[in-house]
Amino acid sequence: MSGWPGSRVREEMRALNALRQEAQACAECTAKGLWQRFPLRTALMLHSDSAQRARRDGKPPRLQESAASSIARILKNDPSHRSFARRWYGAMAGLAQSENRWGEALDWVKQGLKDFPDAADLLLLLGSIDETRAALAPGVSDDAAPGTIAAELSRLEVEGREARTRRREAREEGGRLEEARGALRSALSADPSLSEARLRLGRVAWRLGDTAEARSQLETVLAGKPEAENAFLAHLFLGRLDEDAGRLDEAAHAYEKALEIDPRCQSARLALSHVRFRQGDAAAARAEVEAALTASGRRLRPDAFWLYPWGPSAGVEQRLEALRREASAP
Repeated sequence: MSGWPGSRVREEMRALNALRQEAQACAECTAKGLWQRFPLRTALMLHSDSAQRARRDGKPPRLQESAASSIARILKNDPSHRSFARRWYGAMAGLAQSENRWGEALDWVKQGLKDFPDAADLLLLLGSIDETRAALAPGVSDDAAPGTIAAELSRLEVEGREARTRRREAREEGGRLEEARGALRSALSADPSLSEARLRLGRVAWRLGDTAEARSQLETVLAGKPEAENAFLAHLFLGRLDEDAGRLDEAAHAYEKALEIDPRCQSARLALSHVRFRQGDAAAARAEVEAALTASGRRLRPDAFWLYPWGPSAGVEQRLEALRREASAP
């Protein structure tokens, strides 16, 4: 299928749609029998994998992705295939997110939400993508040679541009964070048990300056006895709230709770080092940094904070493989 020319892909899709329309138009006919036996899930995954192969080979994946999207839209109208189609949208968005293709990840998840507007997993994905995109604004650099009048004029001009750029980026960041908050709240409305959505909502609220909501959400995450990674991050983020407020003893306690979950992490240990330094205990601060360095290279898994920006995309290859197995089942 990867070797098919574009004309062949388009011809196959026209034939597929013609068969679907003919099958829908009759009560009992050959076309209906053929349509009922057509392996739509298999076709969806073949086109999806062909698109990924094209991308790896440096070729445009758009045609194969378009064919896959057309099949997914057909699947979502069949109750026996709706769950498969919804999970496929999530996998495609997660795959793009894991490869830092943020615009495409956003397109995939929004396309999925058009068909599944109340899907908690897709809303969580949307919130995580918007949250990370809010931190990706580009900076401005000054390349003028120093020590000249031209350089000074250039510097002033650049500072003006930078100020305008910072204001624009702040507005964009705030807008994306508000969108993330809305998506995460919707995810929790659809599924209140989603601890990752609540964790991210707490983090987004902190970034928006709403410390009361941030603390409430993070404490609720811990009260629900979440899995280890989410508990670690909740303690880490609560520590930052306390540190920002100058409650250094409480911050140190929160970071220590995170370290109980993952003693070899670097994020919580460095955060604790910073608190110890602010408390005036330079020796303890140095000891924490040295402990963080000692554990580097001997970790069994990544620090959960390192993976946080990629959110639910973690494990996407396994989810795609599960979809392939389902599509291959008789």
